[in-house]
Amino acid sequence: MSKIFLFYILTLITRNPLLSLLIILALYFLIDRRFIGLLPDFSRPMRRRREMARLRQEVMLNPHNAEALSNLGRELIGMKRYQEGVGHLERALEKMAEIAETRYYLGLGYLRLGALDRAEEHLRAAIDIDPRYGYGEAYLKLGDLHMLRDDLDGALQAYESFTAIHTSSSEGFFKLGDLWLQRGDRSRAETYYREALHAFRGSPPHKKRVDRPWFWKARMALLRQPRTAD
Repeated sequence: MSKIFLFYILTLITRNPLLSLLIILALYFLIDRRFIGLLPDFSRPMRRRREMARLRQEVMLNPHNAEALSNLGRELIGMKRYQEGVGHLERALEKMAEIAETRYYLGLGYLRLGALDRAEEHLRAAIDIDPRYGYGEAYLKLGDLHMLRDDLDGALQAYESFTAIHTSSSEGFFKLGDLWLQRGDRSRAETYYREALHAFRGSPPHKKRVDRPWFWKARMALLRQPRTAD
């Protein structure tokens, strides 16, 4: 009702229903960007394409520019072009082996390609260099790697290390919940699912856009759980 009333008032003022609708949409977009975080960032693909073009130009002009190679590899990994991204990162590695970011994205790329041993090598190197890089993201991906190997103990240690650093990650808490569910501890799983919901509700809008899928997964997981005794 409030939206209809606002549309009615704006139409009286502007005498143009289409303009009134555009104003309402613009207001909703601004409010979403500031407080809600439901809509995707429509400008991000354009920014990424511009950055990719700039980095490709740098690499073309100077093929030995390790920083440009690393940044280009990172962008390609972000676009799920893992094989190409890993190739650029490997070229950068000779000069950037002690940079946590380069090691992390190499680990992530190899993880997505299914090369688990190489992924583990680089993720552990990133942790050795800077365990807090990206709020502990290397621990999170290391946990995923252990889950692929059905190594629940290794995954538990990695996920707990991650959530100790990143205390507001819905993804981390959800994955801990799933892990404990696999281990047969429904009560502990439910605790972590609820932590995932709590982390999401306290997140800023840009973080909500990332964590929203994990929030809904945690909600659905809780709905599937039988009630535990008080």
